[in-house]
Amino acid sequence: METKLLLQKLTSHAGVAGEEKSSFESLKELFSQYGSVSCDDTGSIIIGREGKGKHILLDAHLDTIGFVVTGIEDGGFLRLSKVGGVDMRTVEGAELIIHGKKDIFGVVCTVPPHLSEGESRVSKDGTCVADIGMTKEQAENAVALGDKVSFKPCFYEMGENAVSSPYIDDRGGVAVLLKALEYTKTENKITLVLSAQEETGGSGATCAAFNAGADLSLAVDVSFAHTPDSNIRECGKLGKGPMIGFSPILDRGLSELLVKIAEEKGIPYQKEIMNGRTGTNADHITVSRGGVPSALVSLPQKYMHTPVETADVRDIENCAKLIASFLERV
Repeated sequence: METKLLLQKLTSHAGVAGEEKSSFESLKELFSQYGSVSCDDTGSIIIGREGKGKHILLDAHLDTIGFVVTGIEDGGFLRLSKVGGVDMRTVEGAELIIHGKKDIFGVVCTVPPHLSEGESRVSKDGTCVADIGMTKEQAENAVALGDKVSFKPCFYEMGENAVSSPYIDDRGGVAVLLKALEYTKTENKITLVLSAQEETGGSGATCAAFNAGADLSLAVDVSFAHTPDSNIRECGKLGKGPMIGFSPILDRGLSELLVKIAEEKGIPYQKEIMNGRTGTNADHITVSRGGVPSALVSLPQKYMHTPVETADVRDIENCAKLIASFLERV
């Protein structure tokens, strides 16, 4: 499938951490093209491909950031608390979908600058208020405490190669691994985990890795791409290829193999140097059971954990080509 179309399909449904099964039902037919499909008790989607060689675990998380309803206030306004690391600086006026008895459109409340003297009304503690255009009685009949709330799904092309959506993290990683399965000719056994609950601690990958008992693993997530207001030493660059992770928790030999393959194949790449944990599911997979040698490839992304996450489809393609060759070499 063409990469932009695949990513558009993957970002068409939210799956706030803890509610990933809603994405599974919407995307099950798509996933079934790549192998046998099942869903474990945490909500992770498992795609299996049999083989006669090593057993390789691939991981990209399916869940997204979002909100949960914590209160219904006078006037029908909903009190929300963030699920995962939502950048609260960016949510005033954001378009939402409240997943109540049925999906309901809403917006994050904001006060006009004429009345607020410019200060933000979104709480730094991760709470905000949503307007769904209902009375309190109507809201109580349509929404329950604990219902999840997502940013309204959207997908925009920017220029020739960039795309923007609230769900590039980590549906971009999912696209990378699905494309890698299309490209590879490996005879190794593959277990692809589209993991649940990464944004809330990594429990999906922890359980899936334990159940799989793989010989080695490779995780794909997003990482920071440079923008004018960021420190270039802490970021990769959009359009410059996969970011290959080097970290004490990762297997050095696997990281170096990825670099070697990239150089042999002429695939542009960037090194991402970390001095401890990676902040991805690779951290959890590595210490599963008696330990799993693990690698990490990251997709450069701008504006992480906002409604306008942005990536470059050339990076998705190059990540997929690199991983496809990696699966044939390990």
